[in-house]
Amino acid sequence: MKDEVFIRGKVPMTKAEVRAASIDLLGLDETCKKLLDVGAGTGSVGLQVACNFPEIEVTAIERNPVAVDLIKRNQVKFGLENVKVIEAYAPIELNENEKFDAIFIGGSGGNLTEIIDWSLAHLNPSGRLVLNFILLENALTAMNHLEKLSVYELIMKQIQVSSWHKLGAGHYFEPQNPTVIIGCKKLEE
Repeated sequence: MKDEVFIRGKVPMTKAEVRAASIDLLGLDETCKKLLDVGAGTGSVGLQVACNFPEIEVTAIERNPVAVDLIKRNQVKFGLENVKVIEAYAPIELNENEKFDAIFIGGSGGNLTEIIDWSLAHLNPSGRLVLNFILLENALTAMNHLEKLSVYELIMKQIQVSSWHKLGAGHYFEPQNPTVIIGCKKLEE
């Protein structure tokens, strides 16, 4: 989905190319029934999943009321009935039996390792966890923590996209922030 189709505000949004790579890494298929989007921001990842995979139930957790409003407005715009929005500061209390097939972490609000542990506790075995970072320190913290946990197929990639723009009589590539994408699968119990 193009970034322009979303109702936007001043809340940071995962850009289209990074969304595409992250959603691909989530490995969504017919076996995936539930996705959790933690630190959802504008909700662009969860909303795109909900649009592209209407059979998947998406739960978005976001603490910023302005961002929650944007998610809900986009949910209405796209006519999505498979999205539930929870306004809260993750990690939140969930039923211990509440499990997800895939979890995306877009923001952590300073609780990164706690959110990773909590996410893995609510991820089904062989479920995929994908995280995005623009701060290298946070990416390294996540990677160092994940290397000690019961995960496999652990990868870390950096993606940087630049878009062609006209400037006077010439053209240039306007860069976006580089984004680090980490992905892994939870071991069978």
